[in-house]
Amino acid sequence: MPPAPVTIELDRIPVAVVLIALDRTDPTGRTDGTIAELNPAACRLLAQPREALIGAAAPAALGLGSVRWQALRLAAAQTGAAEDDLAIRGTPVRVLVTPGELAGQPVLQLIAVETPAPARAAAPAPTTGADEQRVESLTLVAGGIAHDFNNLLVGVLAEASAAREDPLLGEGAREALRRIEAAAGRMTQLTRQLLAYTGRGRFVTVRLDPDALIRELSGELARIVPGPASLEVSPGAGAEVVEADPGLLRQVVINLVANASDAGGTRIAVASRILSRDNAAWWQLEVADDGAGIEPRMLTRIFDPFFSTRHDRHGLGLSAVQGIVRRLGGDIEVDSTPGQGARFRVRLPIVPGAVPAAPTRVEGTLPIPRLAGLRVLIADDEPSVRGTVRRLLERRGATVVVAADGQEAEDRLRAERFDLAVLDVTMPGRSGYDVLAFARTAFPELPVILMSGYVGRTRGEGGEEEPDAFIEKPFTAKILDGVIDEVLRRDRPTGGD
Repeated sequence: MPPAPVTIELDRIPVAVVLIALDRTDPTGRTDGTIAELNPAACRLLAQPREALIGAAAPAALGLGSVRWQALRLAAAQTGAAEDDLAIRGTPVRVLVTPGELAGQPVLQLIAVETPAPARAAAPAPTTGADEQRVESLTLVAGGIAHDFNNLLVGVLAEASAAREDPLLGEGAREALRRIEAAAGRMTQLTRQLLAYTGRGRFVTVRLDPDALIRELSGELARIVPGPASLEVSPGAGAEVVEADPGLLRQVVINLVANASDAGGTRIAVASRILSRDNAAWWQLEVADDGAGIEPRMLTRIFDPFFSTRHDRHGLGLSAVQGIVRRLGGDIEVDSTPGQGARFRVRLPIVPGAVPAAPTRVEGTLPIPRLAGLRVLIADDEPSVRGTVRRLLERRGATVVVAADGQEAEDRLRAERFDLAVLDVTMPGRSGYDVLAFARTAFPELPVILMSGYVGRTRGEGGEEEPDAFIEKPFTAKILDGVIDEVLRRDRPTGGD
């Protein structure tokens, strides 16, 4: 059947529109599709006359590989729309693919819009040697500050949370301790943002449904947005799975919504969708606002740490977001026009065919068991941390021995018997991982917990032994108690005598 003539409405559309009939399959049974109709703007983009393009295989005419085309087609069929960034005959475009109909037959409608060069910040520009030195210096300073600050916060947060357990405390003192904990919690968030930027934060990934995570966050996001502004949360990617650290992905969403809220607009929209990139399906999160927008000269700096257009902000939120997204193997970009708001887009690769990890069951509150008779070795080069952890364990009846560094910890293990070891990761000389390796060889039955506020790898990287548990500094008394109790309940291999 000859193709339908071009309608006047399609002719008048100033951007490229291609209608693709799903009537052709390759030898494996996958649908290729042929071009059923297109407008003059599409002919100009493809640099061919209409007569040469009608009936041509769509992937070949558009310069798409088969895998990338199938990802676009399936995403459009599953979610109603699919987006991708392409280069068609050297012209960068953003395409939108949606299902449609032509002469009663199903088609895919592909709309291609040339990507504007200005007002976009994506991957950073190539760096010079001076840029690299600056970034490295910032990374070292930020990581060092976070490390020292987290050690100090252990004393504040853990001691305050433990003090609140005293049944003789009056309500005034209890409320004061709660305020101390809240302030320490905010400081903890700052150090985590510093560590996210430097790539040194604790990072344990699981397979999760990012749309489900956004839905769970809806209530918390609503509390971030001030009353006059509206918040729309519209997860639209379906039950797809990405590999991510749940806590850090939550931080990405929260930071982006908080940033949008600061723009002073009336509407914030949080949405997700599936798109095709690099011959694979990706999950895209978009956070858009109609606020003040960002000046073009500012776009190149918005992901820099400590840079903010507001004097009352520390400028760590977006740099932390970028650090997290990069470690997850994704990317982030922003489009903005002054006076017309901004759109931040985060993209993470989808794990094809995966299912989300089962949620951890939370048991009911149990009384804290006594640790009478338990001998515990605590090793940390920070005296305040050693003192705090020692008091927290002694309040439960444990006998505690402390070591100021890794070598002293190994010497103590050789000379005395212990039922548990709690070791800092970063210590002068022998690190916590060094002591762990020694303990696994000499005392395989000994449970070992590592603690740190400054780590540079995820579980299983680096080839070292893995501890029985890991505690991220700073921590509360409740967190320390829970981790220790969980480790002591586990069965461990016994050494052969």
